[in-house]
Amino acid sequence: MLGALGSYWRGPMAEAVPAVATGLVLDLRSSAYAALWKPAGEVAGRTATVRVLHERVVGGVTKRSVVSHFNKATKGRLLRSLLEDGAQPQSPAELVEALRELKYMVEAQAPKPGKPWALDVVVSEL
Repeated sequence: MLGALGSYWRGPMAEAVPAVATGLVLDLRSSAYAALWKPAGEVAGRTATVRVLHERVVGGVTKRSVVSHFNKATKGRLLRSLLEDGAQPQSPAELVEALRELKYMVEAQAPKPGKPWALDVVVSEL
């Protein structure tokens, strides 16, 4: 028995990803796969993790929830929009601007040193 997926892959991924990751790293993985590699050091500052939130009004109150079932579809549309537009952001900050220009509602948190950017893409329709 190998144990949890993250414990098996964390070491090899920590070596492999920084060796090949140049420029912006767009992390679209689900939380289950995010355990396989955690951006650290210099690569973390060039990494943007994306979370999709569904915003709706319920009884006059705006509520948000993490999208689970349609998460991949939304991230796929986001990536397709970037590719069709020819956008080539070189940093997480440029990615935020490119997505906003494509009319995505993006909330970004600039990271602490050694941590990746956290981007929330807020959608009203799934």
